[in-house]
Amino acid sequence: MGEKKPTKRIFEYLDYREFLKDYYNAKKEANPAFSLRVFSDKIGFKAKDFISRVMNGDKNLSSQSIPKVASGLRLGKHEAEFFVALVKFNQAETTDERNVAFEQMQAVLKVVRFAEKQHLLGHAQYMVYSDWRHLTIRSLIGMFGFDGNYEALAKQVRPNITVEQAKQSVKLLKECQLIKKDESGKYVLTESAITTGDRTSKLALRGYHQNCLKLAADSIDRDAPGTRHVSGLTLGISQEGYERIVERINAFRKEIALLAEEDEGSDKVFQLEFALFPVGGK
Repeated sequence: MGEKKPTKRIFEYLDYREFLKDYYNAKKEANPAFSLRVFSDKIGFKAKDFISRVMNGDKNLSSQSIPKVASGLRLGKHEAEFFVALVKFNQAETTDERNVAFEQMQAVLKVVRFAEKQHLLGHAQYMVYSDWRHLTIRSLIGMFGFDGNYEALAKQVRPNITVEQAKQSVKLLKECQLIKKDESGKYVLTESAITTGDRTSKLALRGYHQNCLKLAADSIDRDAPGTRHVSGLTLGISQEGYERIVERINAFRKEIALLAEEDEGSDKVFQLEFALFPVGGK
């Protein structure tokens, strides 16, 4: 029976555990005798349940075991380099560590893209959510279109960004197929709305929300009270109460999005952040 490989290449993953699961499932489908024990032996682990616990997120790979797994999976040079960086990316404890690992992944992808001219949309999407300015520029283009005047575009962003940063954002939005040129040559949106429901977005949203919450804090001093709204509550609630509030927040967020979509006179971009987090208790 021929060897079956995962349908996705490792370069398309942003979660090494998902890659390992797909690898195992493909092997199992091709050969029903392929078991977790066989898989563990193949990648050099004596405990048959260890790799299962890794795939389920109960265990992490140590720095010593990462290259051993890459070797056991018989990954090529660039695949192994990407796998090592991907594990670091998923297991990073801080945003800085995660960003460093992501840059290492990108460095490998540059080589792969050059050799294979491969476009990996998932990683471009990660970059869109890695910096608040990209989605701000997308909204500005949605309202006014964009004729190529990067200096004017940069000045529309608050706080202001550089012309080079505006160029980077437009280039990235094109790569992600989030903007396109219309018949007049202006850039417009390809879709009026985008979703953050996929795995790529969830990984990026951690840093994205951290940046946006910092923008909110800076807005208190930067913007006049009549142009921004800041309010909050300190609540004593149960887990059930928390879940009910989150449900209401999600419903309200959709209502706000609908109001914005129906606003025909829109001429400004606002960022709305909801944050409900524990500050005390058991």
